[in-house]
Amino acid sequence: MMNLSEIFFDLGIQNPTLFYAVGFIAVLVTALSKAGFGGAIAIGIPILLLVTTPRVALGVTLPILLAVDLWVVRSSYKRVNSQLLLIMLLFGLIGHVVGWYYFDYISSDLLTSFIGSMSLLTVFLYFKSRWRPKKMLAPVSESLFSIWLRGSFWCSIAGVSSFVSVSGGVPLQVFLLRCKIERSVYIGSAAAFFLALNLTKIPLYADLNILSYESFLVSVMLLPAIPFGIILAQWVNKFLSDEKFYLWMHIILGVVGLQLLYRVFV
Repeated sequence: MMNLSEIFFDLGIQNPTLFYAVGFIAVLVTALSKAGFGGAIAIGIPILLLVTTPRVALGVTLPILLAVDLWVVRSSYKRVNSQLLLIMLLFGLIGHVVGWYYFDYISSDLLTSFIGSMSLLTVFLYFKSRWRPKKMLAPVSESLFSIWLRGSFWCSIAGVSSFVSVSGGVPLQVFLLRCKIERSVYIGSAAAFFLALNLTKIPLYADLNILSYESFLVSVMLLPAIPFGIILAQWVNKFLSDEKFYLWMHIILGVVGLQLLYRVFV
């Protein structure tokens, strides 16, 4: 039976105490984002990358994501849009295969910089939508062909991004928001989508040696953060507006993204 120091040593974690503290925060924020806001803000992995490598972060995060997705789907499965989910899954899984095939060709620095760049892109798009006046357009009924066409692009990108950096929420958000669905349907559909994708990651991550016995044990150690995140999500939904929550989460995400890029290029 391995002791804790051996587990962290095998994963290349130099400071277990710091890792656990940062990991707990990352899992709590992930649960908060997924349970209350459909996982649109991919902040867990960028936070973990401050104290570990991309491979370890991805391996540790996957069981956490599965646990949170199961809870969200269980509580909102009746609000899933099955037609949109079919489009999302078809092209999302294609993106997954692309991410799996090319993953070994991506260096650790390149993966870190990609995640940092996606974080900053998310922040940029958010503040652009806040500051740029929106044109008032008459609502137009989108054709089924148009939805499939947009889905083929954005959901494929979501599949690739989800596989290599757990940042699929950004392109998925671009696709879903234009569909003009209710928030509860957005959360339920997104959760079902990412649950299915995360389940397919198990054999693919195992094939790439991202998942390991040691990473699973660390994931189990971080599981207690999930109920705190879910409870916090319920509190946030009750007392804090979506606008303020998104503002602060994007500010944090921007700071973390800059820190990741600083580590790679400076």
